[in-house]
Amino acid sequence: MNAHAEVDIDLDRDLDGRRFRIALLIPSTGLIDGELCDIAEERGAEALIFRVVPGAVADPRDASAVANMVLEMGYPEQLATVAARTVDVAPDVVAWACTSGSFLGADDASAVQVAAMTAAAGGIPATTTSLAMLHALRRRSAARVSVVTPYHPEIGGRFARYLRAHGIDVAGEAHAGCGSDAEVGRLAFDDLAPLADDARGGRIDALAIPCTGLRRRDLAERLGERMGCPVILANIATVDRAVELASEQLASGRAAPSTVPAG
Repeated sequence: MNAHAEVDIDLDRDLDGRRFRIALLIPSTGLIDGELCDIAEERGAEALIFRVVPGAVADPRDASAVANMVLEMGYPEQLATVAARTVDVAPDVVAWACTSGSFLGADDASAVQVAAMTAAAGGIPATTTSLAMLHALRRRSAARVSVVTPYHPEIGGRFARYLRAHGIDVAGEAHAGCGSDAEVGRLAFDDLAPLADDARGGRIDALAIPCTGLRRRDLAERLGERMGCPVILANIATVDRAVELASEQLASGRAAPSTVPAG
């Protein structure tokens, strides 16, 4: 197996002859719904997009304002309100597809968000991008990682702290200083490669790059070849974890309804 390739997940996706439905909650400022849908399609699943709207869009130059905006979008009651709207399309799993909106706050913020979404969406499994990235690292037995984020350092440093709080040794970190999804979406290999070099910190098991606003999936292969290790990207990790949870739910005989309710 190529050292830089994504880990294959044998999920028995066709247990009942249908595709899994993933209800993806994304920030209304996000520009990545097309990529998320494509990733889900490649995995035999269907992505259903639900937008989470902030009270106000922050000035991207103000790291504190940006952090407060994503914190607000990630409030459990806010996510529960949006997750409740997914019931009409009978999803198998729900995911809060925002990395910063799931690691900012208390160390258990993602767990609280998951509980709120599961309760609001009728008991189906739930995840967040931060939890999905953590799961992807653990699947690969990645104990020591480098972190490259597109965020302001004040925000990106919190992701490194999140990983450390959950048992991952962060060897080094570097941050691009972006404050909006539009800025993040413009980042390319030539922008991220020098940051990856700066964050290397000696021997590492993986490179973790958070933010669902990062849209170029080819970065995983190109940066993996440069760094000599797997690269964990937010969108791929989110969809893979959602499909895995849906498969586990279906295999256990606790699947969500297979037809969309009328109305």
